[in-house]
Amino acid sequence: MGNMNEKTLSIVIPCYNEENSILDLVKKVLESPVPNKEIIVVDDCSKDGTRTVLERDVKPLVSKIVYHEVNQGKGGALKTGFAAATGDVVIIQDADLEYDQDVVNILLIGCDKRSDETEAGRSDSTMIATIDLKNGKLKLTSLMRDMYIDIPGYGYHKFNAAYSYGGVQLEYETIAETFGIKLDGYVEVDMEAFREVVDLIGGVPMDLTEAEAYFLKTAYVNSKHGEKNVKAGENMLTPYQALAYCRIRQDITGEFGRTDRQRKILISVFNELKSEDVMTITNICMKALKYVTTDLTEKQIRSLLTSVITMGATEVEQFRIPYEGSYTEGRLSGNGAWVMQVDYEANKKALQYFVFGIGEDPGINDSYGVGNDKFIKGYYPEKTEGISTY
Repeated sequence: MGNMNEKTLSIVIPCYNEENSILDLVKKVLESPVPNKEIIVVDDCSKDGTRTVLERDVKPLVSKIVYHEVNQGKGGALKTGFAAATGDVVIIQDADLEYDQDVVNILLIGCDKRSDETEAGRSDSTMIATIDLKNGKLKLTSLMRDMYIDIPGYGYHKFNAAYSYGGVQLEYETIAETFGIKLDGYVEVDMEAFREVVDLIGGVPMDLTEAEAYFLKTAYVNSKHGEKNVKAGENMLTPYQALAYCRIRQDITGEFGRTDRQRKILISVFNELKSEDVMTITNICMKALKYVTTDLTEKQIRSLLTSVITMGATEVEQFRIPYEGSYTEGRLSGNGAWVMQVDYEANKKALQYFVFGIGEDPGINDSYGVGNDKFIKGYYPEKTEGISTY
């Protein structure tokens, strides 16, 4: 294998109406430590002064600029950039990604791959954990897996197909293109790893509704892992119980109920850890590293842990994409898949406001963390065995 330092990285930057930001972006890309790189900017028929800035200021700094005389959309701009690239590796740098050095966004992926499987599987849950150092806040956003979304290079599919088609990198690209959010890293956990992490902290405290407890008792009646050994009210969930709980989707809120439980599990873990001393928290997190996949270095993780502990946040703010009133649901003609048709422009603005505090307050009043005692007839309780288990 050749020396990686001898390979060339092609960086494709699609832009549209980026007059005020394109030069700064290119300068930041040039500052990256990659030794051999070419920068290709594709202007998708901008209507503002972007072309003037490109010709006057950017052209001397980059390898190539390609102009579209007709707007072809971001997908068309990327195809043009890919065709012009000559490097060994090609990546995308979005020109309109929102970024703030004091706001760290980590992609959290729970994949449904079992420990004995080698295929990528699909992402069972996707969240963005935000560490807002500027305002001393922690935030958690769920991205619904049934969103019918444009996956770069594959067209429209359910959002969780992005992970199946291209792993974490394609999820990065899909989120970046759709919501304009820069992600600073990822943590990926499969089912076995999830159980190991819960075991490290000694279980997860959780208040179960009557229906949730009864569901676990009946759906897992023949399981040998003790998922059924729960009660309504306060429980200290074991690793198997915690996984079963956050996979429940048979209540009347369906996937919304499931993502709600997933956030509640993570918030409960946070609440358990925040009462510990710095050394204990650090040791637990370092031990957990061997059970997860991440592109964050140990140094970065230690730095983030220190930041979270010292900023003293006691609550985790929650959000969900899409938010209520910004989507419709139904079956696709053809394959009949049940999907969410989403107003992505509205959700892009809402997510950027929630994460960065930019733009106008969309005035969303969704409620999160509310237990549900109503399950779908036929799923609860007699016919639940085997549903949502592994």
